[in-house]
Amino acid sequence: MSVHELLPLGGRPALERARREPLSYAVRCVIAPGPRPRVVVILGEAHLKLQAASALGKQVVSRFELRGVETFQTRRIAAGRLLGFLIHAPRNVLRALSLGMIKGSTITEAKAIETGHTDELERTDAVPVALHVASVYLAAFFAVFWSYFFLNLGGIEIPWLRLLVIVFEVHLLALVPAYLLRGRPWAWLIHPAVALLTARDMIMAEGTVRMLREHPEPTAAVVVMGRAHLAGYERELVEKHGFERAEL
Repeated sequence: MSVHELLPLGGRPALERARREPLSYAVRCVIAPGPRPRVVVILGEAHLKLQAASALGKQVVSRFELRGVETFQTRRIAAGRLLGFLIHAPRNVLRALSLGMIKGSTITEAKAIETGHTDELERTDAVPVALHVASVYLAAFFAVFWSYFFLNLGGIEIPWLRLLVIVFEVHLLALVPAYLLRGRPWAWLIHPAVALLTARDMIMAEGTVRMLREHPEPTAAVVVMGRAHLAGYERELVEKHGFERAEL
């Protein structure tokens, strides 16, 4: 059975249109292991996009009865609420300044659909230590950066805050080897921020397996996440959970 036969009605045309918007979306497909073929469509998105691309994302997710979404679990991760605020606040300001021209994430659109089921893939009982550390580190990084930025706008200079900014900037260089070695379980020790990708890729892959097990009927599911997760998440499914890559 081909991937096209497994997709829901109207799914393939919507996905083809999404593939023609590479600045907003990337699309990949995998086949789940098991006696009955099931396809998982991976939709990697830019979390901010223009109206036409936003409407297209909504068209894609609305075609599927089973949907999985990236959702950072702020309440269960150390400094998660602070990090979530520091990341989302600038996005919300940018959207407000655009007077509605810039739209938000397709993840929000998927959660708003009342039919079928939308699963938060990062729902887990065991949060890796690396993810806690990454969250605390990045919350500190953004808090220092934005504090320094706004104080400088007001003409206020704080020497120790400037020193912290320099330390963070120098340490950013370690992100390069950490990213290149991201397949190693200890890569986050080089730079904690890499765990925001690798640990969550692992959790979302495990969440996808759980979602398919809990909802065995649909022959196709779509998962939506930031496109930075796309390659690592797909690799986790293939190498650790027995999924097979497929062409749309």
